[in-house]
Amino acid sequence: MSVPVVLIASCFVLAFMGWAMRLGYPGAVLGLGALAGCIAVFRKKDSKHRSAAVIGAIASVFVFIGAIGNGNESSRKAAAMAASIEDARQKAEASRAHEEDMSERIAALATSSPPQEAVDLCNSFGDLRDIPEKSRARCGEAYLAKGRELLASAKAGDAVPLLERASSLAPGNADVATTLSSARELQGKEDFKTQGPEVSAKLARALAHAKAKEWEEAESELNAADATLKRFDGLEVAKSKEWNTLAGQAAQQRKRIQPKLEKLQLQREAQKLMVEMRGEKPVNSPWDGSVPEVELYLKKVMNDPDSYEHVSSSAPVARDAFWIVKSSFRGKNAFGGKILNTRYFFIQQGQVVRVAEE
Repeated sequence: MSVPVVLIASCFVLAFMGWAMRLGYPGAVLGLGALAGCIAVFRKKDSKHRSAAVIGAIASVFVFIGAIGNGNESSRKAAAMAASIEDARQKAEASRAHEEDMSERIAALATSSPPQEAVDLCNSFGDLRDIPEKSRARCGEAYLAKGRELLASAKAGDAVPLLERASSLAPGNADVATTLSSARELQGKEDFKTQGPEVSAKLARALAHAKAKEWEEAESELNAADATLKRFDGLEVAKSKEWNTLAGQAAQQRKRIQPKLEKLQLQREAQKLMVEMRGEKPVNSPWDGSVPEVELYLKKVMNDPDSYEHVSSSAPVARDAFWIVKSSFRGKNAFGGKILNTRYFFIQQGQVVRVAEE
């Protein structure tokens, strides 16, 4: 094998490597080297491989351009990744700086400072899990102090969320637990003053629906009343005469309508079973109105299937577990006479299972 042939083959190999391996800028160097080799072969006097050298040079140029583009794309991706990493680093540093700043400000607050000031600083962390360990105790104290302040002003609804945050930060603190329990009791009493009449109204509507035999609507109202009463479970208000009176009325009404609901449920299940037994609804032919299931059945049982002639068919009607079709047709009897017949066809799961005379 001559030296020019080996050189041109090497040019192709270098160019292919630069393309296939997607080496980027190193691939461009390989392509450039292959191009230089092809030019050298082409310029050699009395060279018999100039055509191959031209092809190799063209291929090398394409590889060089592609490798440069690949290198630029790789550079862009690397730059984007570096920018993303830097952005994440800056955000993390900003977050740490914010935590440090808030923690220092919380620690610098005097014990005599208004609780709201510390609460605002603690709330700036967002989620309780984001509060630094060194600030958790101070934040718990701030939430407790503010909760007590609101509780003293008979604002239990506002106090409970703050006391719940204090309890999460100091789960073993008996003082927090006692204060939270008192706040929930007070909130329960306040809520029952407005929600008790609402429950009474729901029970009245349930009774009206029951008298009208609207069992589902009655059950819906009873479920809503029970859900409201259940919110007070575990509180002292659930031991009150008013709460127990409403709970008793709800239980009595449910006991009254329960047999009707069970019957309705059985009817639904039976209806669902019938729908499953019927199967898909048969479809009348758009050409002559015939029903394919009926036509197939008749051609199996007729004396002369070839004599079948469709006259008319009704649209399938659902009844119990069947699709019923009234169909009129002509066909030869056992004596060869063609007569008109009308029958009711009972269809299940795409098959005629019963036939009845008109």
